[in-house]
Amino acid sequence: MIYTVIMAGGRGRRFWPASTEKKPKQFLPIVGDKSLIVQTRERIKALTPLEKIKVITTPELKKEIEKFGFPKENIFVEPKGMNTLYAIAFSAAKLIKEDKEALMLTLPSDHWISDDNEFINTIKKGIKWAEKEYLVTYGIVPVRPETGYGYIEKGQKLEDSVMKAKRFTEKPKIKTANDYLKSKNFLWNSGIFLWKATIILDEIKKYRPEISEYLDKITENPTEENVKLLYKIGVPISIDYGVLERSEKVVLIESEFKWDDVGAWTSLERIESPNDKGNVEKGKVIAINCNNNIFYSDDGIIVAKDLSKMVVVRTSNATLIIPKADTQELKEIVEQLPKKYK
Repeated sequence: MIYTVIMAGGRGRRFWPASTEKKPKQFLPIVGDKSLIVQTRERIKALTPLEKIKVITTPELKKEIEKFGFPKENIFVEPKGMNTLYAIAFSAAKLIKEDKEALMLTLPSDHWISDDNEFINTIKKGIKWAEKEYLVTYGIVPVRPETGYGYIEKGQKLEDSVMKAKRFTEKPKIKTANDYLKSKNFLWNSGIFLWKATIILDEIKKYRPEISEYLDKITENPTEENVKLLYKIGVPISIDYGVLERSEKVVLIESEFKWDDVGAWTSLERIESPNDKGNVEKGKVIAINCNNNIFYSDDGIIVAKDLSKMVVVRTSNATLIIPKADTQELKEIVEQLPKKYK
């Protein structure tokens, strides 16, 4: 049985002011007509029964997730965010308690994928490898020299579009990203994984032995107290850095479906169709002599004149006006704001 765990604890600060601490981007229709988390659930239901779709999040977001129709018993609540290794370890321990043979598909809650059928068919390619006790990760074929994504280098070929993962690399400088693109030997790290819950837990224990006994306690008895003990140990760390970069069990599936991690406002240019002036407009917008901008309003109307290469976002609580080239700085800008505006 394939269980899906949707990771929904992120804050989405690069989508401020639409995305806030109380209602981050995964709960918004940033692209499309439905929230990103609902799109994720709809996308995977052809592979995982709805009752086997789980969500992992933090306490302050639990109520919001329930509003989207996720049953309380299917929401795993972390005491606090500790990056993906802890979220995956906790989820795997919970699944093993429910089903010792569980295959665990891990999906971010805030990605855009163009073709759900192609996505499902690609995920299915990894099932037999996960059943053979490999850790399956899905790499996206790059279409540009992206500096905002991690990359995975292709290793030994196992079959068509399936290979060992040779190495993981962090977000590269532009020259390195260009080299990766030209070599055709690197894939974007999608953050989508498939494995047996028991196997990923064993690998986490192997490479993070300091939390091993606490994971055993949760597997045996997933009480709130035991979960809190786990989250008191160690420091936040990603599953990539903590386990996958070191494990010998990682298999890479080359994935050709159109994908975006919807990481900043400029993502909309790659997903939504700009008008004849090059503007992306969502909500009520009047743009006069404006070219190559992104306008997003979820409250009221935006009226703009003579703007170029800007992002303008209007909400009931705040307005953002920033050059497109500077949108990656939003995370740091939001950190400086008074709490009522975050």
